[in-house]
Amino acid sequence: MKKILALFTVSTLFLGGCATTQTQQGQVTTNKTNKTAAGAAIGAVVGGALGAATGPGDANKGKRVLIGAIAGALIGGTIGYILDQQANQISKDLGVKPIDNTNPEAPQETGVPITENKPVAVVKEPNRVRVVLKDSVLFGFNSYQLKPEAKETLRRLARTLSQNPDTVIVISGFTDSTGSFDYNVGLSEKRAESVKNELVLNGVDPTRILVFGCGPKKPIAPNNTPEGRALNRRVEILVYPKGVTIPHPCE
Repeated sequence: MKKILALFTVSTLFLGGCATTQTQQGQVTTNKTNKTAAGAAIGAVVGGALGAATGPGDANKGKRVLIGAIAGALIGGTIGYILDQQANQISKDLGVKPIDNTNPEAPQETGVPITENKPVAVVKEPNRVRVVLKDSVLFGFNSYQLKPEAKETLRRLARTLSQNPDTVIVISGFTDSTGSFDYNVGLSEKRAESVKNELVLNGVDPTRILVFGCGPKKPIAPNNTPEGRALNRRVEILVYPKGVTIPHPCE
């Protein structure tokens, strides 16, 4: 019980510190600070647990919890900063302005991130970077062969990803609900594989990449209109820090 209480106290200290900083400044903190603070809070919890679990008996346990929490916060904050920087660079690579959903106090853009006129989106999220590409940006109709211009886009993206090796890349293909489920899953997987192969061809380590074909699962728009179906046909590239639990992208 003492261990749990000490850990909760230290974690609250870091979280409270972030909130106090925002109040004193009288404004929402910068994007970099928000993502770093979120990573630091998570790191504090993990670091505190490690500090409490190490060392002989009860000797200096409170001190170990504090030291562990501080170290964890520094690590977590660094991860958050790295993700934020990658998101900014990926946005430049793709020629779009990033959508920032990392600040819990700011309005969250929960709608469809892409449109017919804006077929590419980069979304900053608390523990990952989410890149959404409408299928027409990458492929022809019903095809998994990359367009020439898509290869150039992925070449630029690969350069940024290869410069940041401490991340895991999840590539997921999605379709609309038209046609058979099995065919759509197969097509979406082949499209995700095509994106992976192009990234690998341009220097990204293949052991960092996971590929999924989700077919019509997880639609981002209604499938009962041509416009909605067009938005559901997409590829998503998710960038996570190594060592975190990654949810299944199709569920």
